[in-house]
Amino acid sequence: MEQLAVAATQLVDAGRRQELVNLLTSFGVQALTTLPKEQYGNFATQLRAMGAKI
Repeated sequence: MEQLAVAATQLVDAGRRQELVNLLTSFGVQALTTLPKEQYGNFATQLRAMGAKI
């Protein structure tokens, strides 16, 4: 979870907040803290595809 948060912060810092919000929405959540643990791998893959380093 911590690695996902760091990666998400990288995107926000790069001005891609809305893309991150859209990604969270596509997983059916509004915040990373509510993302089910079984979705962490898929979420990480999507973050990497967006350019985040995990």
